[in-house]
This record gives sequence, C-alpha cells and structure tokens, in this order.
Amino acid sequence: MARWLNIENDIKKLVNQITGFQEGEENFGLCVQFALTNLKFHRFLSVDSHKVTKSLNGMLEKFEIHSQLEKKNSLQRLCDQFLSTPCFEGRDTGKTDTHYSLLLLLLNIGENPTHAAYTEKPQVLKVPVVDDFDWGAYLREGEETYSTIYADSDSESDWDPLSDEETIVPVGPKPVEENSDNGVVDPSLSAITVDATTFCVEEEPDPRESGTTWLTRNVTVQYWCGQNRPEEIHSTENLKKDWERYREATDPIYSNHNNITVSEIQLLREVLWILGGVADSFVFILHGEEFIVRENVFVQHLTDNSLESYLSCFAKYGSCVHRLLCFEEESICGSCDLSITDPNSLTCQTYQAFANAISNFIKSLRKELTIIEKKIIQQEQTMTLAMLHGDLSLWLKKIEVLHSVYIRGVREADWLVNNCQRASYLLSVLFDTVVEYDTLGQNASDITELLIPLWIQTTKPYIEVIDEWITNGNLVDPRAEFILKRNENVKSLDESFWETAFTIHVPADSVLPDEVQQSQHTTRSTDNSKSSRGSNSVQLSQHAQTIMDNRSQRGSNSIDKTKGSSHWAPEFLEPVILEVVLAGKSMEMLQDLGKLADVCGVNKEKSLYMSFLESLQDLLGTRPHDDFAEALPPEISMYPEQIDRQMKMKGIFDPLLKINFMNIFHSCNVRLQGSIDEEEQDSKMLSILETERLQPVNLVLRKCLYPHISQKYYRVCTRLVQILKEEYRLMGYLAAMRHFFLMEAGDTMFDFYTPIFDKIRLNSHWRDISTVNLILQEALQTHYPEETSRLYVSIEELPEDRRPINITDCIKLHYKVPWPVDVVISSKCQAIYNQIFTFLLQVKRAKYCLDELRFCDLEKDLGLQSHSGTEFSLHLDEDMPREGRIHRMHVLRMRLTYFVNSLHNYIMTRILHSTGIEFKQDLEKAKDLDQIIAIHNKYVNTIHERCLLHKMVKLLKQAVMNVLNLILNFQALWDEGIHEISLKTIEGMEIEFSRCILFLSTFLNNVIKRGSFPHLESLAFALVTSTEHLTKGRAHVT
Repeated sequence: MARWLNIENDIKKLVNQITGFQEGEENFGLCVQFALTNLKFHRFLSVDSHKVTKSLNGMLEKFEIHSQLEKKNSLQRLCDQFLSTPCFEGRDTGKTDTHYSLLLLLLNIGENPTHAAYTEKPQVLKVPVVDDFDWGAYLREGEETYSTIYADSDSESDWDPLSDEETIVPVGPKPVEENSDNGVVDPSLSAITVDATTFCVEEEPDPRESGTTWLTRNVTVQYWCGQNRPEEIHSTENLKKDWERYREATDPIYSNHNNITVSEIQLLREVLWILGGVADSFVFILHGEEFIVRENVFVQHLTDNSLESYLSCFAKYGSCVHRLLCFEEESICGSCDLSITDPNSLTCQTYQAFANAISNFIKSLRKELTIIEKKIIQQEQTMTLAMLHGDLSLWLKKIEVLHSVYIRGVREADWLVNNCQRASYLLSVLFDTVVEYDTLGQNASDITELLIPLWIQTTKPYIEVIDEWITNGNLVDPRAEFILKRNENVKSLDESFWETAFTIHVPADSVLPDEVQQSQHTTRSTDNSKSSRGSNSVQLSQHAQTIMDNRSQRGSNSIDKTKGSSHWAPEFLEPVILEVVLAGKSMEMLQDLGKLADVCGVNKEKSLYMSFLESLQDLLGTRPHDDFAEALPPEISMYPEQIDRQMKMKGIFDPLLKINFMNIFHSCNVRLQGSIDEEEQDSKMLSILETERLQPVNLVLRKCLYPHISQKYYRVCTRLVQILKEEYRLMGYLAAMRHFFLMEAGDTMFDFYTPIFDKIRLNSHWRDISTVNLILQEALQTHYPEETSRLYVSIEELPEDRRPINITDCIKLHYKVPWPVDVVISSKCQAIYNQIFTFLLQVKRAKYCLDELRFCDLEKDLGLQSHSGTEFSLHLDEDMPREGRIHRMHVLRMRLTYFVNSLHNYIMTRILHSTGIEFKQDLEKAKDLDQIIAIHNKYVNTIHERCLLHKMVKLLKQAVMNVLNLILNFQALWDEGIHEISLKTIEGMEIEFSRCILFLSTFLNNVIKRGSFPHLESLAFALVTSTEHLTKGRAHVT
C-alpha cells in the first residue's frame, strides 16, 4: 500500500507540472485517475534484449558508414560500461531488463543521431571526502594513554574489565632499566609477559627537563637573528662540515664564525616567500629593485657554488615579481591622487587593467606556492632546491614572460608623453607577444594560455571607450588614452565638425624617434598636397599606411617594430580603427540631429567587450569548470515574494497578471536577480576558454571582434546617410551646386550672364551688387523659384592690371547650405566651385562674343567710304583691298569659333557630364558620410583639375586664356568696323592665334602620349585638326 501511495504522490506532481492544474480541481482528479488506471491495470510487454542489441549494433554500423568513428567508439564503450554496471533490481550483475529498457528508451527518443554534433564531456568523478582527523587522540589529549592487549579466549564468557588477570606495565620512550652491577635486567620486570591481559601505561616526560630546554629542542632556530643550527650527533650532512674543517686546516686566516648554517627546508620557505612577493627576507636582501643573496648563508650538504647558482636563479625571478608588485602599487596610487588635474599625469586605465591582470596572476601563483609550502611543512615528501625549481619551472617561465611584457610595454615607454601613446604602446607590445608565442604552437601552449586572458583583460578599458562612443555617441575618455580627443572649441553645428571636432593625439616632433618623425612628416606633406580633404579619417588611414610601410622596411624584429610605430594606435585595432572613428563621429552627429533612438533602440544591447568574450567562447569552446557553474546564483522572481505567493494560491493564478506585474517592476527598475561581480565574471569566462584550440590571433580577431565593430559601423553610418539623403535633401543640394556653379542649368544661367555680357560690350555700368542680384533673381524665377532665397551674388575688387577676359572674375556665387549638409558642401568646396564657375564664365563670354558678331557691324563703313573716296583706304592698307580684309576677318572668326566650340564641348560634355555621371554612381554606393565627403571632394577636385585650373597645367591654361583674350580683342575690332582694321593687325592676331594653337596641340599630344591626362584626348584631337587646317592654308598661300 505504501508503494502505491508513493506512486500517487509522484503522479500528482507529474500532472501538476504537465497540465498546470492544482490539486482539488475536477480536471486534476480526472488526470490522476487516468494515470493510475494505466499504471495499475495496463500490461506492458517485457523488453527483448536481443532486439535492443540488434538495434544498437545497427546504430553502430550506421555511424561507421557515415565515417563517424568517434561517435561509434564512444557509444559502444558507454553502452558496454552501462550494461556491465550492477545497479538495478538488487542484483550484483549487469544486463538486467532495466538496463535494456533504458537503452531502448534512448534509442527511441534519439532523432537523427548522425547529423547531431557530439562532443564527449570528460567525466569528473567526485572523490568522497574522508575525515582522517584523529578525534580519539584529540579527545584523549592530556590524559594517560593505556594500551590493553587481549588474548584469544576459548570461552564465550563475558569480559570483566576489573579482573585480577590484568597486569599494568609502563610504556614510554625510555628503555627498560638494567642493573648497574651486573647488567642483568630486573627480574621483577622480566617476569612480566605481555599477553592479552597486559595493560600498558605511557610514561610522562621527564620532569627534570625544563621548559626552555624543550622549546630549544622543538622550536626553529632563529637564523635570522644570527643563531646557527646546532650540530646533530648522528647527522649525515658531513660534506659541508668536512669541507669547513679542511679550509680551517689549510687556511690560517679563514674564519667561519660569522657564517650562518640553515637547513634546506628553511631555504625553500625563504624562496617561496620572495616568489610570493615578500620583500623582507633574511637569505635574500632587497637592493633597489633587485634581490641579492646573502653571502654568509650556508647549507651543510651543498657547496658554495651550487647553493649560489640555485639561489641566484630564484632571486632573479623574485626580483621580477617584486617589480610587478611595485607596478601594481604605483598604478593604484597613481589613479587615486586627486591633487593631479592633468589626465596625462594620472595612471591610464589600460595600465590599471594590466596591473589588475598581473594581480590575478600573482594570486594564482601564491595559491600554488601555498600548496607547496604546506607540503614542505608536513615533511612527508622529499623536497630540495632542484626539485622545487623543476616543480615551478612553468610558473618561472610565466613570470619571465610577464616581466618581459612589463619591461617592454611600460618601462621602455617612459619617453612617450601622453597616456594615449602609453596605452597604445602597451597593447601593441602585448599583442605582439601573443602573436609571437602563438606561432610556436603546442611548444608554448602554457604561455599562450597565460597571455590570451592577460591581453583581453588589458584591452577592456580601450574597448569600453570605443563601445561607449560607437553605441551612445559619447567619447568618455577620462584618462586621455584613446587615439582621438574631442576638440571643445568646435561646436556640433559647425560645418567643420567632421574635420576638426576630433583630433589625433600626436606629440611634438622633438620627442619622437627619427622614424616616427619621418612618418609624421610624410603624413603632413600628404595632407598638404591633398588639402581638399582635411578629415582626420584620411590622416588616420595615411598614418597607418606610412607606419605599415616603415614596418615592412624594418623587417621582422618585434622590438624594433613596437619601438617607434605601435605607439600611435593599438596594433590589433589598426584594421578597424577607421571604422571606429567614422561610427563614433556618426553617432555624435545623430545625437545632435535627435535621431539617436533610430540606431540605439529601446532594449539595451550587450557591451562590445561581452560580445567579444561570447564570440571567443563560441569559437574556441570552454573547458568544464564546476566552480563557475556553481557560482551562478539561483534565479529569483522579478516581483516580491508576497505577490509571488499570492499569485500561486488557488484561484488567483493568472498568467496575464504575472506579465503585467513583471512589466511594472521592469519599468520601476526593480532588479532582484542575484548578480556576480563583473570583474569576477570576466575572469571566470576567460579562465574556462579552451586555448588549445586557439587559431591564429589575427583570425580570432577577424571572427570575434571585428564583426561586432563592423556591424555597428554599418548600422550607424548607413542610417546617417539615409537621414541626410531623405530628410535633409543632400542630393538636392548637390544637384543645385551643379546646376548653378557648373552651369548645368543652361537656360537659367544663360538668362543670368547674357545681360551682363551685353552691358560689358556696350561699356555700360554693371558692377553693382544689387543689379547683378536682380538679374540672378529674375533668371531663377522662371525655372527654380525655390532657390531664390539660397543663391546670391557678391562683387569683389579686381586688380588694376587685369586683362579683358578677367573682367568677370569679380562675380562670386554663394549658396546657403543648411546644417548638416554644409558638412559635405563646405565653404572650402564653394570656393573651388567659384573658381570653376569663373573659368566657365570666361569660356561662355568668349563663345557669346563670337556668336553675337554681325556681318553688318563689320561692313558699316560702306557709305562713308563712297563719299570720301579711296584716299583713306589706300592710306590704311595699300596692299590688300577692303574685300580681302573682310574675308580674312571671316576666316579668323571661324577659326576662333571652332576653337571655342571645341573647348566648350570638351568642358560641358567630357568633363561636367561624364564626371557627373560617375559622381552620382559613387554616391549611390557610399556607406558613410566620410565616403560621401571624399566622393564629393574628389568630384570637385577632378573638375577643377580638368578645367585647367591645377598648377601642373598652368602653362596650358595660360595659352587658353591668351586665345580667349584674343577673341575679346577680335570682337572689339569687329565692332569698330573694317575701316579701322589694317592687314597688319589681322596678321598679328592670326600669328598669335596660330602660335597658341600650335603650342596647345603639341603640349596635349605629348601629355596624351605619356598617359598623364587621358581626358584631354578629345580636345587635343580638335586642336590637331585646327593645326592641320592652318598648315594646309599656309601651303596654299605659298
């Protein structure tokens, strides 16, 4: 009956767990009755062990067919072990029906086992803790100890503890006394035989031995006070003693009175103490930062050289530990000094993280040293200096590597002037060390296991600064250790925000090594040559490229590599530092636009550092670690215990009410869940990483860290670009710049410049800012009325020695670009746009002047010459009649028109139109604002260069301007009439034009042959054709 009662209780719990019904409800009783009925009256067939074995063999064969031998071997071994274990049905043998029933259950619930990933977990057998404490001796402490020996008895009678057959004999360390006269044992004692009834009593210590004598014999000799270890009569350590006697006999002035002889156990403990960080030692004297061995310390069984070699080796590693502990103390003190206001004078957070990692290593080392010291104190095992060195060889190697990182990354970085360089230098040195030992593979797996968590913990502050910047838009850098710093003088709404809001931490050239000065000089010269784009992202990329070039020239020396190049930015972040900078600046701009919620979202994301750790665990795997699993606290309800208890009562349980309560407490920020300290959690996550499966470090970074940064960069930057294009009409403003400054809106700009050209031709006053703006507004009203409030004109002063073609250079267009679009279309870009506009206006004026020439203006003197006769005509030109000069003027006009049209078509089609199409395509592919700025600057600079405004083609532009100025002079002569034009004047213009055309064609042909400016091919072809016409014309005249 009790059996079924237990089953009923279990069934009730099962029904409650599966259905959620509470005891006492109608449905709950029906479910319990149904389950009990099936258990009591349903008959189940017994398991067939042969069928189970056959199914199991089929599964093993299936694994073998699929080449999954590891699964096959594991399954076969585990099944054999399970079947042979006697644990069911009260039998002492295996292979019972219960065994096969469980195997059949597992085979039936297995789903597609060949496609399941299986990794066998090592079985950790829990050894039962045995209490080996001698409680009997502890309780009998201070009492007399009696030992009773019982003899075998043939009878089964009760034993009487007070029987007369007992005999008491003393038991103690003293031997049985002998008769002093004849050396015979006392017959009264010898007659006593020790049998089963003998009761032995231990003898108390000799009361004649004083307490001081006992302490002297049992307490350690105070060798640190100069006391020597007393020589033992039966000592086996005779080597040192014999050697001292020999030296005293052979050397009359030798004295060993000041020598202190210690035991090897005492030396071992002293060694363990200094390795644990104890500075006050007797055997080892701390001199500055170095431990030196005391000279007058000897061991009886070791020679001086042997002892010195061992102790000197341990002293070296003790000095390393002491330096590491001093650095840890300096980091703590340097970070807590409130009197220092300069961030660069405080200890940077990267140094603090490195010191914390060192502290964790020292704690692990001290645990190991404590275990060894306990073994030495127990003296149950033999331990020598050589054995201690062998046991600690791995730890000593770790100390040496960690000390080397400290020396190279901290001590040798004293010449750096700010925390940014110090932090970057340390991270780069640590990264290079990880890469160096990672390349050694299994030969340095223990060192890699130390360095990987150390490097990750040290990078945490730097990664957190990056995470806060690219996630929330706040560059929180209290110790100024990030590569960039915020320029507080630049406001967020400034058009130069993208270029000047963040500056690179670069020191003065006087404190840099020669190679860094060279790289800085190269970077600055490159920036000057590309002044069109002053963004610090370009400086970053150029600086990184210069550093990489210097590295490749230096070779593979890791120390030289980090000495002068790794201080500007952490080496492991160089592939993504540009993405970090762009994402951070984009986040700050989104914050100023009020669009931060579009990329941050409502739910808080995991930090970049935690995402990095989780990716590392997914890639490398973890080792089984019971302590970490047990350290996790149990899950606690999100709402108070009273509400939880009420909701579980009968009739009140309501899932919707539970959800509402959870939402309420979430909104009130009530978090009752247990939490583990963040640093402890990080260290535990790092400690269980499976570093044996470590891939190359660069590959690990590309898989675990870089994707998280790239993902945030893509999300933030694409959203900013989308907002600028859709909500702030970036593309519309760029189109407006092309329409007006590059004159793509031909009809509107024609209406603007033709009245000005007419006034100039008629010598009317036109250089009035109100008049010019009125003309512009009237031209815009027809096609672009919405641009009247943004576009206006200013008139500047011109130099007195100007040429006729430069008279329109005083006209400057201005376009009001709102923020944040002015980040792309800045005032510098508008200045370049104005240079292009001035050149296009000159070409348009020359073309307009030739197009507006009328034949009647040239021949308007016919009536005058018919009345005055031929005297004036003969005086003007006796060799060529009037009709010949008119013909020469017509020919020259056609030649000038051909040149201007060729130049105009080259600019408007080959330059503006083709480059504009490429510009639009590149804008569609842009992922971030920096690319848009770069594409726009490249577009403007390309047009500026192809319009012959670059310094490299200064001679070419000068020749073109000579031809354009010649056209204006030609127009002035045309308007005066043929009677004012002599043959000499016509020939002079023809010669000047021919020289310019010949120079242009020759220059362009040479340039095209070199492949320098392929876009000039069409213009060169047109000029060559004009030159051939000129050559044929000259040959025909000849």
